Amino acid sequence: MAFVGLLAGGIVISISTCLNVWQHTQEAAEMNQEARAILELLSRDLRGAYRGVTRISGSLYGTPAADEGPGDTLELSTESSAANRAALMPPDVQQEWGEQQRPPVTDYVQARWELREASDEGPAGLYRTTMVVPVVESEMEDRAQVTEMPRELISAHVTALRFDYFDGQDWWRGWDSFSVDNRLPQAVAVRFRLENARGRTQDYGTIVAIATR
Repeated sequence: MAFVGLLAGGIVISISTCLNVWQHTQEAAEMNQEARAILELLSRDLRGAYRGVTRISGSLYGTPAADEGPGDTLELSTESSAANRAALMPPDVQQEWGEQQRPPVTDYVQARWELREASDEGPAGLYRTTMVVPVVESEMEDRAQVTEMPRELISAHVTALRFDYFDGQDWWRGWDSFSVDNRLPQAVAVRFRLENARGRTQDYGTIVAIATR
């Protein structure tokens, strides 16, 4: 009986260890998958960064978190295909486009990335807010009407967000394209932290090169 008891105890410990390893591996896989999705969307916005003549016609503006808070804020103009932009427009505007009319072939949207605390509008997490801007024209600043779309929760598991900007020689914590000779950074370093329901955390990051336009 003692032998059977020892054997049973060993089996229980082995099964428990295997289950813990499997759960740990499963959690890591889920977090890595979520991180890849976040980086893909963020990288797409950054690779399509657009610089205009005025702030409203195209800019990149990065604000560090106040008092080393959990999250920086990034707002940028990014190129968007006509089909994608059309999908962002309010339903009443889409209805006005008849079969003979088409949205602009080349246009862009303003995208704002930020960490937000829990509120009546939604849970805490990483949000992306899209603002649709009219056709890019030289006199657009005088008659532009920016339509802010509902915020999209990208991930409720992001607890820290940081952007750093490379000007070709040095890295900077913030960026204002109109304070640096109307230039975009050459690259942006993205770093964020994910925390799952069990409190496990993992840091992720990448560097995205931005094409000169």
